[in-house]
Amino acid sequence: MKLNLQQVTSYLSVFILQYLYVLIGFVFFFYSEYGLVPRTTDMKFNIKNGSIAKAHVADEVVSGVECLSIAFLLPTVVIIVHCLVGRISKKRLSVSEAGDKKGNSYMLSRLSFIPPQLHVLQLSLLCLGLILTVNGTITNILKLSIGNARPDFLDRCQPDIPAEMKDQEWFTLDICKQANHDFLYEGLKSTPSGHSSFISCSMAYLFWWQTYFLSTSKSKHFWCLLLAAVVIVSRLTDHRHHWYDLLFGTVVGLASFFFARTLIFDNKKVDQLLPTTKN
Repeated sequence: MKLNLQQVTSYLSVFILQYLYVLIGFVFFFYSEYGLVPRTTDMKFNIKNGSIAKAHVADEVVSGVECLSIAFLLPTVVIIVHCLVGRISKKRLSVSEAGDKKGNSYMLSRLSFIPPQLHVLQLSLLCLGLILTVNGTITNILKLSIGNARPDFLDRCQPDIPAEMKDQEWFTLDICKQANHDFLYEGLKSTPSGHSSFISCSMAYLFWWQTYFLSTSKSKHFWCLLLAAVVIVSRLTDHRHHWYDLLFGTVVGLASFFFARTLIFDNKKVDQLLPTTKN
């Protein structure tokens, strides 16, 4: 099938706003991750608080880079393979002008100038990008605003309490003798869990995508949810998060997934803007 450049340009222009969201979210995530520090104003902690007195574990089960790689690369590879090499359910590739059961017609038959598999591929990867960037933006805004101490915070802080302050119950960061400020500030990004939010939104999307677009039973794709559970629980054993951080992060991740999926796959306005073969 020969693609017309004008038609392809017209087709992609429909999604320019969503791609802009992804770009802005991507830039903000990395800026907030490496260029901003969490709230420290009025931040006080109790050195007798056992919930922040756990030992720092240097060798994480799943590092931050590994988590982001899994969240992005695994769905990307699965989607590309099934769209370009594998088989997508014919039922999902033959939605007419009337749309599916929800009235969505994102697979309109008028898109005859582009193979349906490529249309699904573009929508799917755009949705993944939107899910991850929305999730990253929300997660980091919350982390920086809340500034909650991690379970290993005191080990990062290396407190040195002057003799005249021995009887105090609450202290500020002034007693921390940690020379590596980045390492110290990272200890104030406990809530919500970024690992939990990223792996939750990514694996929830991959699970949904496979059960929706592939002619297979849901039970074959539960490995996505199992993988997410393993990554989430590992944050407890690594002393990086409290249990409520994991729950909060999971909720943020699932909310990001539902929001982006609705914006891309349940957007009737986008359906109406898609070009026809006459364009």
